[in-house]
Parts: sequence; C-alpha cells; structure tokens
Amino acid sequence: MRPYLEDQFASPASSHYSGKKVRKAIELAREQVATAFDFDDPEEVIFTASGTEANNLGVKGILTARKRFGHHVISTPLDHPSVWFSIQSMIPHGFKHDLWNVDEMGHLLGLECFEKMLCENTILVSLPVSTPELGVVQSVEPVAKLLADRGVALMLDATHGGGWIPLDFSALKPSLVSLAPHRFHGPKGVGILYKRRGVTLEPLIHGGNQESGFRAGTENVAGIVGAGKACELLKQQFRAREEQARNLQRLLIDLVREKIPSSGILGPGMSEGRICNQLNLVFEGVEGEALMLMANVRGLECHTGISCVSRKLENDRISKATALPDDLFRSSLLLSWHHEHREKDIHHAVDILSSCVGKLRGMSPVWESMQKGHMASRLNLLPGRF
Repeated sequence: MRPYLEDQFASPASSHYSGKKVRKAIELAREQVATAFDFDDPEEVIFTASGTEANNLGVKGILTARKRFGHHVISTPLDHPSVWFSIQSMIPHGFKHDLWNVDEMGHLLGLECFEKMLCENTILVSLPVSTPELGVVQSVEPVAKLLADRGVALMLDATHGGGWIPLDFSALKPSLVSLAPHRFHGPKGVGILYKRRGVTLEPLIHGGNQESGFRAGTENVAGIVGAGKACELLKQQFRAREEQARNLQRLLIDLVREKIPSSGILGPGMSEGRICNQLNLVFEGVEGEALMLMANVRGLECHTGISCVSRKLENDRISKATALPDDLFRSSLLLSWHHEHREKDIHHAVDILSSCVGKLRGMSPVWESMQKGHMASRLNLLPGRF
C-alpha cells in the first residue's frame, strides 16, 4: 500500500501516464478479489468505502433498478444493520419486507417455509452468510438453486463470514455478494460488492464513471491495493487459516469448560455449522458489559456485540428471533481471533476471563441467588453448556 500513499499518488481516472499506472493497480486488485472468491469476471467487482456501503449499494441499488418487476423482499431477522435498515428505507417507496425466521441456534427454518413466502412479486432475497452474535453459518446452496430456477435475485452478505467460510460462489451464482476485507486482514476503509454480469443496479452516489459508473468518486487506491493483496494471501492460506482457527476454537471451549463452570455458547455447537474464528460465550450470573470492561483493563480485547452498532439494538432483534432470554445476551462476551494467534494467546485469554468472572460472580446477587437455588439456570436453553 505504501507506494500509493507516497509517490504514486495520481488519480486513477486521469489519462496521463501516472494515472494509468495507478489504474492498473486497481485492476490487479480486482483480479485478486475475483480469483480469491471464484467470481467469474474481475469486471464484476465493485470497490466501495466499506462493507456497509457495499450492502447499501446492493440492496437499494437492485431494488431501485428492478422495481418495475416487483416490490417484495425477503431477508432474515439476523440481517446486519446495513442490510436491515437499507431494506427498511425502501418500504416507504412501495416495497414489502418479509422475514425468513430462524430457530434458537440461528439456523434458517426449513426450505418449505421459505418457499411459501415466495411470490410473483419477489425480486430480492438477502441472506447473511454468518451472524457474529450466534456464530451460525447458513446453508445457502439449496436457496441459491431454488432462486436460480425462479429467476429471483439472491444477495449474500459475507461481510462477516467472508474469508473464513468456504463458499463456492462460482457454483452458487448469487446476483450480489458483499465483503469487508478488514475481516480477513485487509485494511479498513474499503469494501467489495460483487455484481454478477447482467444484474441491474442503480448507483447510490452520482458523479464520475468510476467503478463502471456504479460508485462515483476517486477511489481509495491504497485501500483497494491492500484489499487485493489480502485476497491474494487469503487464496494461498485459506485452508491453513481455517484449520488453525478451528483448533484454537476447540482449545478455547475446552479451557472454558475446565476453568469457568456455568458457562455456555450462544448459537450452534462445533459440529452444527459454526464459523471457526469466534465464539459468543455466556457466563451465568455476570453482566457482559462489566466483564468486557474488566477484561479489557487486563489486556484482553473483546466486546459484547458486533463492533459497529450498539449491543442492545441488535440483541433485541436477535433474542426475539431465537426466542432466547435477553439475560443470556446480557451475560455474553464475544471473542474472535485470527491466524496470527497461537495457543498461548488462548490460554492467556481464559486465565483473564476466569479471574474476571470469579471476581464479578463474587459481587453478583444474581449469582448468589442461583447458588442458593432461588433462581433457575438459563443455560439449559443453549446447545453448548459447560
């Protein structure tokens, strides 16, 4: 990235030599993205300023462009806020929004439930590849085949799971895919929207003809170059990264089970469709926010919800969808890791958590009531209970 922050600083839209040289760097990044994620054509890759913008462009862009063909949208209660609020913003313009509900682990209900919602006016189905609060990975292959047969556009929000979940986009053939490169070691300030050739899209930002006219404005060249390099490294290292992350996940579960009793996991178990690089752990009798603050002071970076929105906003929607009590989410802590972490980091994290949970439980009237049998445990509602 450094050369494009220093001496190679020309605008890629310029026709002079320096501009053309910079433009070639963007086109190389486009090829790196397409290769890493098995997209059919690099020209189908649109660079944005974030995964949130990619989701906004995908949802609003395709609905605006296809409004004459229908007005019905299907998504899930597990949508990222950028998808959820993009769809909500289109309702005053005549669109109808239906939800494909989930079970207590976050898995989408049976395909027959989904088929009943489809109608002749359905023009878009948007699904999250993964949801961080639950760690659930959705099975999208049957949906993709069904929608392809029906001629309905499918958008996959991979801004959280992209880079950690094996997905064959060349076989799935979704209409749109959104990605956030910073999730797999790319820089912040750049997002990716894949638009399959032939899919119509109305731009949100008007001006120049950058990004084939779909995203006006001078590109963040350094960020795009960094995203391309991150995709190149991902292609080379994906299997090793996934295996290492899965091993660290197993170790984390084993250590928490051993050292912190009355704990559990939100979302599915290890063998039931779970992303490999995160866990949302529930520690009974402890407030997640207090635990986060105490752990942060001791050197463990963690949080109580997805990092870009308020925790309450999202957990309200997700707790209602899964029918899990709010207090389970209030007692949870979301941990994630990457391929540079090692087993010693997991041991250190659990040592910190064990100490913090012990101190907080010692001050907790809720925990005291549970120990005396005055309050029932909620952990029996979770598939992963320690």
